[in-house]
Amino acid sequence: MAATNPKSLRAAGLLESWHITRHLLGMDSCVIISARYVCTNGSSLNKEHLFSALQELIDMHPILCVMVRNEDSKPSFVKLETIDLSSVVHFSASNDLEAAIQRQLSTRFDTSTQLPLWRVEVLNDNTVILAYHHGIGDGLSGVAFHRLLLLALEEGNTASSAEVTVPELISLLPPIEAVTNLRPSIFKIISAVLSLFLPASWKRSYYVWSANPVSKTADFTARVKLMTFSPENMAVFAKICRSHKATITSAVYVLACAVLSRLVPAHSPAYRTLCATVAISLRGVAGGSEDAFCDYVAAHTSYPPIHPGFQWSVAANYATELQRQKSSCREEIGMISLVANNIGGFMKGMLGNKRNATFEISNAGRVAGISAGRQWAIERMAFAQSDLVLGPALKINAIGDPTGALNITLTWGDAAIDKEVVESFATQFEEGFRALLV
Repeated sequence: MAATNPKSLRAAGLLESWHITRHLLGMDSCVIISARYVCTNGSSLNKEHLFSALQELIDMHPILCVMVRNEDSKPSFVKLETIDLSSVVHFSASNDLEAAIQRQLSTRFDTSTQLPLWRVEVLNDNTVILAYHHGIGDGLSGVAFHRLLLLALEEGNTASSAEVTVPELISLLPPIEAVTNLRPSIFKIISAVLSLFLPASWKRSYYVWSANPVSKTADFTARVKLMTFSPENMAVFAKICRSHKATITSAVYVLACAVLSRLVPAHSPAYRTLCATVAISLRGVAGGSEDAFCDYVAAHTSYPPIHPGFQWSVAANYATELQRQKSSCREEIGMISLVANNIGGFMKGMLGNKRNATFEISNAGRVAGISAGRQWAIERMAFAQSDLVLGPALKINAIGDPTGALNITLTWGDAAIDKEVVESFATQFEEGFRALLV
């Protein structure tokens, strides 16, 4: 790529700018979706076949051909002329998925280089770990990547070179605000403005336990813990959820609330609630396809009371609440427009203050129907993301792989929540899950 004349494809949108700025400030790294690839004849992934498949994906998704330019705090996407896959793909001798995810989450993209905003690590057991900048894609984008990579590997083509030439004319999918209405209501805007002047004790956040405050500096130490729930147990769990008019996401939400409620420090009687955010895909309202690589996601925030017990009625009600939020949660992204001219300043102002949320659930859903009768199949998928500095203290990232198993990746930062609390959470969550099966 000629450094003197980079081609700007378009300005970053509201949500993309939010994620790009957070990364530039050293407060974020990447989103990760991994999958283990299994060949019917026992073959291993080799560089020639993988590079050929990746070249096909690059042709399908122009966003994989860009870097970020940030002039006058106005980020834009700039086209790369070539991509050297040998600089993007790393083959590892390790099989330790948890350690690899932790390593990837601890590694930010160097946006000053002529490299794309994604990278791949291949473990010795054929696990392909895709790490990508949140500014170019949401969690479902990584699912789309693996779905299309599987199809490309089926073709069995080999690459003669690691260098990919990017077509002269490419166009990116539009930002989320160009395909759906994000405008917040007047009531929401007035509420946000008024909250700036209310006494702290008048705000819901005053009574929230959200673990440790945001560090005064961008402390960026990632921690990871993987949990797997078997296909057999998930089949039973899904049936029980349906019988109670709940969903897997709403049941995980209530179970997480119950477990975290038991872990609130006993000497803190002022705490009455938790604060939870749940990611909601906007692809449906925005007309985005399941194979798109885009940043079309929002989140719903709630303040569940501190309560150590699991209640199916709460899970059923929350499932209904999430269904209603599929459209209205768009306003949360629209609110970014209020600080669009100073996103960086807004984020820096959060340093040293109380953390906004206790935990977050992101469920990429069940990845199914893509391996039957094929030479290649995928299993043991994992989903993880960063936002370790400003984000919720604990992130619960879930994905169901084609085997029927549910894999949950807990991610957190050292400064956000104590490791002992997370270890206790994981143990009690698994115990609580098993109790719900009987």
